[in-house]
Amino acid sequence: MEEEGQQQPTTKPQSALDILLNLDKQAADLKAQHKNNASNEDIVCANWARSEIQSARSSALATKSIFTHCFIAPWSSASPFRCVYAVAMLFLAIVIQVVVPFIILITRQPIIDLPNGCPNQSSPQTKVIGFALSLYFVFQTLQLCLNKLRGLGFLHSFVDLGFGRSLFIKLGILSQLLGMAGAGGAQYMLFIGNADGAFIVLVLQSLAMTFCLTVDQNLMGHKNGTYTAARVSAVAKDHLLCNGVGIGEDGGSIPQQGFDGIKQMIQGENFILGMISSTGLAWVIALTYCM
Repeated sequence: MEEEGQQQPTTKPQSALDILLNLDKQAADLKAQHKNNASNEDIVCANWARSEIQSARSSALATKSIFTHCFIAPWSSASPFRCVYAVAMLFLAIVIQVVVPFIILITRQPIIDLPNGCPNQSSPQTKVIGFALSLYFVFQTLQLCLNKLRGLGFLHSFVDLGFGRSLFIKLGILSQLLGMAGAGGAQYMLFIGNADGAFIVLVLQSLAMTFCLTVDQNLMGHKNGTYTAARVSAVAKDHLLCNGVGIGEDGGSIPQQGFDGIKQMIQGENFILGMISSTGLAWVIALTYCM
């Protein structure tokens, strides 16, 4: 027995670096255990799945787009103005995000007067600027996948508001994927066709293509964004997910439906990210060389 009045040894406070390294270790251990023993009954795997679902829900709340707004909008005669607003904004988003880049691709207007699509005639300075702007475009596209597409994927996989409303989320995902491909091709043509012009022209063209990728978010003002986030939060609570099955409680197992749903969503994300990373790198190299 310890003597009366003897002080207990105190634990030395952790430094910020110790805490950071411990977080890295926990994440690595969780990832390894998830790969080796992926089961919805396993507590570690269940906690991992819940954390990923909560992260995806945060993306849905943070990256508000017109597609998300249409998903939760009150489509009734009691709100005629909001219905008209949603349809008009949806039309603008699809036209600017998808139709405009593909019109540039189909008409080939920027390079129609060139002998081929890879003249390789610009100066080294132009190539450096083109390389940097193209790399920025690829990173911007990857961020869209990690945020906006993740949020849309969460709503598609976990929040059931009926078949009709789900079409808006499907349309949003399709619009994003087509918009990425169209904007990438359009930027290639614009850069090739204007490689001998002023540097500011390349910057403005790159910003224009980046704007095309985010127009569905730019159309959402603060008031409508707050309105959308509040309604998404109301229908995406833990106990409502997966058709009311929920995602279980912390420290317990997770229903199989939720576990399978987040695994499939992450697998889809990894596939899209891998495809964009590989094709994006090839696109940057080709564009820089052909300018």
